[in-house]
Amino acid sequence: MRFEMNKQSKYRSLCITLAVLLGLGCESAFAQLGQRPAEEYIDRMDRPGRVANLRVDTVIEKLQLKPGDIVADIGSGSGAFSIPMARAIGPNGTLYAVDIDQEMLDFVSEKATKERVGNVRTVLGEYNDPKLPVKDIDVAFFHRVLHMIENRQVYINSVAKYLKPDGRIVIIEKNREDADNWMWLNQSDVDTWMAAISFYPAEKFGVYDDRYFVVYQRPYGKSVILEDDWN
Repeated sequence: MRFEMNKQSKYRSLCITLAVLLGLGCESAFAQLGQRPAEEYIDRMDRPGRVANLRVDTVIEKLQLKPGDIVADIGSGSGAFSIPMARAIGPNGTLYAVDIDQEMLDFVSEKATKERVGNVRTVLGEYNDPKLPVKDIDVAFFHRVLHMIENRQVYINSVAKYLKPDGRIVIIEKNREDADNWMWLNQSDVDTWMAAISFYPAEKFGVYDDRYFVVYQRPYGKSVILEDDWN
């Protein structure tokens, strides 16, 4: 009788252990399945019509990037913004292309080499931290990326530690009520997450009809925090 009970106990323990291990494995597999293969993603992102709709040159003009600036393109994808921004800040500046997919980063690196842009550095980030190698970033740029991050407040907190005191966080997203599905982020929610780390709207640009484009900054120095006359 005692032997049978021990067998049952061991069997239950084994089942629990297997369930935990399988659960972890399923979670990992699910997370990986959530990422499109790099080749497929690049094909989708580099469609001519989509690239034109990004209005890259206008975005760079509005941000007034300067030669020598240090910029982090968070969720750089195929580098649609990375390469032009790297050109805008010149050889004395540095553009960090940050992604969680090494294949995407390899593509951006090869693209920069082909286009003879020598100031692009790729960074393999993590889900809760961009893992930037420096802490003097002028601009952290998110184009339709924040909604894809699960722990948004945690990630924003991590980004802030890499910025200069007057560094800027740029968010381009869609309001949920203006989109067909629930995945997008209302600007009011982003404002709240930013305020938690003492970043506030400094500028807002009407570049897109279907997206908001907001620059957040700490109220330091000569910043234009909470300027009433938004562009």
